[in-house]
Amino acid sequence: MRLSLLAVLVLQLWGCGRVRDEAREALNKGGELAGSAAGEVMEGVATGVEESWSIDVQLSEPLKARGLALGQVQVLADSAGRDNRVVVYCSTTAAFTDTLDAMAYDKQGAEMGRASRPLTLAAGAADHLSFQFQPLTDLERKCRVVLQ
Repeated sequence: MRLSLLAVLVLQLWGCGRVRDEAREALNKGGELAGSAAGEVMEGVATGVEESWSIDVQLSEPLKARGLALGQVQVLADSAGRDNRVVVYCSTTAAFTDTLDAMAYDKQGAEMGRASRPLTLAAGAADHLSFQFQPLTDLERKCRVVLQ
């Protein structure tokens, strides 16, 4: 009788431990899934915000014909919090020396700002160009900037 009672107690303790471990594993997996889902939601929100606030920066056809190409574009704010500075990564296949004019247009196509920047690049070179618009220019989402 003592032996069977001892066997029952051992089985119960072993069973409780197994149930506890399985419950812990299930909770850990649930936590991993929840964390993964939250991470994906945050990434989706960030991507949506980036896309909705992106501006369209274009090169004029004459600049393209001279070998210029655009890469990454960033919009930066001034000290007053207005988004009025555009930084453009520009590369060239041919030597280039000229002054670039940046014209900013709102969603309706009305001009809302201008900036100029001299540019000198050797053939095959690239650089980040910063165009600082007037203090009252606040680049809106979905606006367009044309470099000419």
